[in-house]
Amino acid sequence: MPRSIAWLGTLGVLVIVGVLYAPTLDFKFVWDDNQVIYGRVDYRAPARWLEAVRQPLDFSPNYWRPLALSSLLVQLWVWGDNPAPFHAVNMLLHLLNTALVCTLGLRLAQGHWLGVLLGGLYGVHPALVESVAFVSARYDLMVTLFLLLALWLERRLGGIARIVSVSSAFALALLCKELAIVFPLVLVAWQLAWREGEWHTRLRQLWRAEGGLYAAIGLTLALYLGIRYLTLGYLLTEPPPGVQIDPGTPVQHLLLIGRTLTTLMGLVVFPFFSITPAHHSELPIPLHDGWAWAQLGVAGGILVVLALLVWRVPQAGWLLLAGLISLLPVLNLRPLEFAVGIFTAERFLTFPLALFALGFGQLVLAKRATTELHRRSNAVATQRVRAFALGAAVWGAGAVVTTATILPNWRDAETFWLWLTRASPRSPIGYANLSDLYNKMGRYQEAIPYAEKAIQVAPHCGMGYVNKGVALLHLGNREQATALFRQATQVEPQNVIAWNNLAVMLAERGAYNQAERIIKQRVLGKVPKFLGHQALGLIYSRQARLDLAEQEFQRAYALMTNPHGSVAERALQQLREASKWIVAAHHWMNRGDLTIAERHLQSAATRDPNRVEYAIALARLRLLQNRPTEARRLLYELRTYGYSDSTIEALWAELQRARSRP
Repeated sequence: MPRSIAWLGTLGVLVIVGVLYAPTLDFKFVWDDNQVIYGRVDYRAPARWLEAVRQPLDFSPNYWRPLALSSLLVQLWVWGDNPAPFHAVNMLLHLLNTALVCTLGLRLAQGHWLGVLLGGLYGVHPALVESVAFVSARYDLMVTLFLLLALWLERRLGGIARIVSVSSAFALALLCKELAIVFPLVLVAWQLAWREGEWHTRLRQLWRAEGGLYAAIGLTLALYLGIRYLTLGYLLTEPPPGVQIDPGTPVQHLLLIGRTLTTLMGLVVFPFFSITPAHHSELPIPLHDGWAWAQLGVAGGILVVLALLVWRVPQAGWLLLAGLISLLPVLNLRPLEFAVGIFTAERFLTFPLALFALGFGQLVLAKRATTELHRRSNAVATQRVRAFALGAAVWGAGAVVTTATILPNWRDAETFWLWLTRASPRSPIGYANLSDLYNKMGRYQEAIPYAEKAIQVAPHCGMGYVNKGVALLHLGNREQATALFRQATQVEPQNVIAWNNLAVMLAERGAYNQAERIIKQRVLGKVPKFLGHQALGLIYSRQARLDLAEQEFQRAYALMTNPHGSVAERALQQLREASKWIVAAHHWMNRGDLTIAERHLQSAATRDPNRVEYAIALARLRLLQNRPTEARRLLYELRTYGYSDSTIEALWAELQRARSRP
């Protein structure tokens, strides 16, 4: 096919994909997007960029992705909370990835139009909806971009330029997402697909020809691991309790791996009725789960077929093997870190899907590379290729319809969570998050049934209890709300929100010491990091320790990316009133703690207090401190200026009695 036609074909594919995903420009932030956009205050300040990227993501201590995170931060600094630019960049990245797949497909097919078709199938694949419509999938899009770029450069360049460029693209991919670490193995399979002869002959050729490239790749990987260790202080660490998937016994773990592989491969081949943001399973997988055993058998069959393809149809087999290798980090060989019941995600296919598409394309062109294609004749358009083209056209049309149907579900949070309750009805995540959303919107009656449904499908998940408790609390049922918060801590001891809410309710009942202990042990320092300080502020406020409360509210406020209307902001506004400090000072004088009372009056003095209220409180304090001369001066000034009430007269009488005592 002439180069101009190839470029026009690629452009046509990009236009189709661009039109398909154009609606995302009007989409809002959903799910984990809020954590990226609003989660950490250091994300908001360009001056704190280095501080932000030196830390792992809040989702896991093992997620260190400084380059992809930086792309989000730059957009945040320039466009603020406007979601349109974020979605635009995600769509642009997907278009670039699609163009690279078209280009690689054309090179593999030696200019045959099938290469463009493969790129088109990749671009409209329904499993990539999550990657494009979900802003937080930026990490997957960017790691895919740099890995595909590395493969393109490996074919395009030669000599030192090839070694440097491929290694550089690999380094950039590593800084976007950890799964790039398997690229050296992917590259081996990729290069073996291009060579002739038996597999051992190909390996010998590769060993002789590519020593410099693999030395550079190894050095790049070593540098990355060194930088990662110096930055984080570890390469890989145990996640917090309750975050990592519980794989169960070795047999159950094997079933989990089989289920993960089969689910992902099923999505690759037939993604029309199984697209969902949350692929849910009971975990650990029960040994009596017959479907899990069937999936394990299918997974074994996939491996056998793949081995046969590597032997019988090497070019296609090695490309498909490269796709499988790229899935290794997400097959739960090491249990992934996920929410309750989720065992895999469609965004994991963003890069592997490109290799699978190229591999399937080569499978169609198998046994023709030495004859038809080399003669540059039309003989390549055989019955098999025509049949594949027809099937691909039907599959592609179904993919476009499926993608166009699914895409609107990512439009906004309410639409998204409603869809998740339908797409994954056995998962508590949709129900729990929808009830939480309705609570935040003040729709408490609507929140309750969804919270109850979350409890029903996953009684061991705490957020259903928490969200029902929040709704009941706002509807006036404080006793049942407290009981639900306590129950949430029992079924899910690592649930920070549940412990926080329980502590606040205990503080309302006067159990201040217990509430403070809970916050310091269970909440403080955990994500969201402002929560513990805000709760301590509320507890100290109820104890009339306004000095401590103000410090905690200030800390909470400083950790919030959007503090407007928050509890901490309202509390700090109230603490600007001197009268509150004066009332607290009287409280501590009644309890005989004159040091704390003095501290509160000093704070009141800096807040432009009412002259009479302040003088009365200070005079009373001076009397209690046995400093009658200062108390008399204060009271005398009040009486001289004509102020007189029962409190002033009582203090004056007390002063006279104190002076008459021997």
